[in-house]
Amino acid sequence: MENIIQQVVVETVKKIFEYYESTGIGTLDRMSEDLKLISDGMATQILSVFIDAADNTICDAKKERKADGVKIHERNVPRTLLTALGPFSYKRTYFDTDAGKTYILDDILGVSPYERVDAGVSARLVNTAAVHSYGRSAAIVAGDKVSRQSAWNKAMNTGEVAYVPKRADYTPEAIHIFADEDHVPLQDGTNAIVALVTVCAGKRSVCSGRNALIEPFHVQGYSMDKGKLWEYVYALCAEKFDMDSVSNVYIYGDGASWIKGGLDVFLDAVYVLDTFHYRKRMRSIFSGEVGAQLALTAHAAVMNNDEAAFRLIGKTLLASLMDSMPDGKVRERKAKSVNDSIWFILNNWEAIQNSRLHGLIGSCTEAMVSHVLSERLSRGPMGWSRKGLSKMVMIRVYVLNGGRVTPEDTLSWKHSNKKLRIVDKVEKYENIVKLQQDEVFNDVRNWRWFEVDSKISGKTTGTKVVLDALGKLRNVS
Repeated sequence: MENIIQQVVVETVKKIFEYYESTGIGTLDRMSEDLKLISDGMATQILSVFIDAADNTICDAKKERKADGVKIHERNVPRTLLTALGPFSYKRTYFDTDAGKTYILDDILGVSPYERVDAGVSARLVNTAAVHSYGRSAAIVAGDKVSRQSAWNKAMNTGEVAYVPKRADYTPEAIHIFADEDHVPLQDGTNAIVALVTVCAGKRSVCSGRNALIEPFHVQGYSMDKGKLWEYVYALCAEKFDMDSVSNVYIYGDGASWIKGGLDVFLDAVYVLDTFHYRKRMRSIFSGEVGAQLALTAHAAVMNNDEAAFRLIGKTLLASLMDSMPDGKVRERKAKSVNDSIWFILNNWEAIQNSRLHGLIGSCTEAMVSHVLSERLSRGPMGWSRKGLSKMVMIRVYVLNGGRVTPEDTLSWKHSNKKLRIVDKVEKYENIVKLQQDEVFNDVRNWRWFEVDSKISGKTTGTKVVLDALGKLRNVS
């Protein structure tokens, strides 16, 4: 095996220098593509050598196979998968065992039955799909070699992934929690509500007019009980920060009751009404000719914490609307809209006053929902299945928190009954293969094969000069 690998390496080095001799310096994009093709070709050949040697080693372990009742059923059964090197084909042996027929080599390689895409490419498809559509993910990762459906299948087959924050090396004076929800369209025409909570330790200036959150992480609560969601958020905060040393906790929201439920878990937290929703409600109340006349006075009442004055202004506005608008459904809808918004302001009066407390960083609940959820889930003409939404919300939030879906997370056999796998024997034969390869590569990590002149004969070229120089090296690891 080592001789074959040495020959592959030598031939690859020849190709590289011959390429340079024939083309010279060129554009970066052309040279990088050409050299990648050469290096990928070498990697594919070496991979084939490793796999062929492993399969032969298993077949040659006759004593062990006889003891385990493992018999050869068929040799050289072909298998093709899409890998990081592109489509890759190899041959392996089909064995008869007490548990049924199986490919021991596939089990060692972590190749699942009936899969056309290897676990590494599957993980890349899922990680990319967390940011882009399934179709775009397939195109980015594999060109036209896999379909949108394949990318979806890989995401659906991914196991549970959960963000676990690393312990911060400091304790912030305050932590800021932003809570909101997205309304995601489903295939049945209804909407699903996906709760999102974002936690950070403050904000920092990135450039003029732009800020970034410090140590942010996101928690999604699709189909989760809201009380359990807040308990989960607290557990993650306690994992990351020393909560006993945090002086202040601020919860920013739009007035929804489930967001206020966070105060039952973060007992000393201060609830702050999101500025966007405050302004939205005030515009709703004081729109139109009648409302515009009272807008400044109403804003002054809020800023001065004069709730009684605001109530009086609200009553005056409603009375004026009733007098100035004709009877009918339009007046009823307008009066109801104004009345509802007035009560919203009054019910969140303390939270509005809290928005002027020292130490706040300003609310960004809408921005977080837009960036974390809406950008992937609810923009454009799409409709989700409940299963698809559940998986994608989990994966997207995990990836945006800095996590990476691993090949092991995407292996379909982890979520099946592992049919036809001789689990109790795979490790044994994997060790046999490893021992054989250790013997092969023992004391061969040098460049002595470059000294074999017969491998590169003919006139003196730049390639030959370089290879002769490499041949003088010893024990390069």
